[in-house]
Formats: sequence, structure tokens, C-alpha cells
Amino acid sequence: MQKLLIAISCIILSSLAFADQQIPRSVSGDKGKYYLIKQTKSGDIVSTLHKRVGVDSIGYTSLQINCKTGQMKEIGYSEVSPQAIKPNPTKWFDLVRGSSKYDLYKFVCKN
Repeated sequence: MQKLLIAISCIILSSLAFADQQIPRSVSGDKGKYYLIKQTKSGDIVSTLHKRVGVDSIGYTSLQINCKTGQMKEIGYSEVSPQAIKPNPTKWFDLVRGSSKYDLYKFVCKN
């Protein structure tokens, strides 16, 4: 019984350690909340998975962000689940200050 309680406690603590991080917004008005689910880094490129929880929907977006140039490209999007994202990469694009994607860039690149 004690081993079971220890195992359950470890599972709960590990899930809390990897809880989604809320991405702070720089402007008001967007009724959605944004959460960073996952990020990995390779050189200047950060690959991210984030979700937007809106009033009536949840969307998942996979992106690549170039922290050096301040550009990003969208890899894919789904309103079903992260696993349902089908890769359909865009070209690299510049970010617009105040946009949710710009705020994500600032959050993961720590600029």
C-alpha cells in the first residue's frame, strides 16, 4: 500500500512539473488564453507546441521560431488535439508586435 501511495505521489508531482505554462499577453482585448505545452531548441531555432483556449474553442499550433532573426513559421494547426496536427509548414514570416505569436516569441526566446 505504501509503495502504491509513493508511486501515485510521484505521478502527480511529475505531471505538475510539466504543467502548461501560461504565455503572458502584452496587449488586452484577446479573450483567449495561451499556454506553452512543449518546446525544444536546436541552435537558434525553438520548436514549440502551444494551445489557445478561447471562449468557444481550443486550438493547438506547432511553430518554429528563429530567436536570432525574430521570424517564425507555422508547422501545423488543429482544433482536435496536438496529435491531430498535420504538417503544412508556411514560409518564414516576420512577427507583428502585440500579436500572440510575438508574445510567444518573447516568452520562449526571453527577449
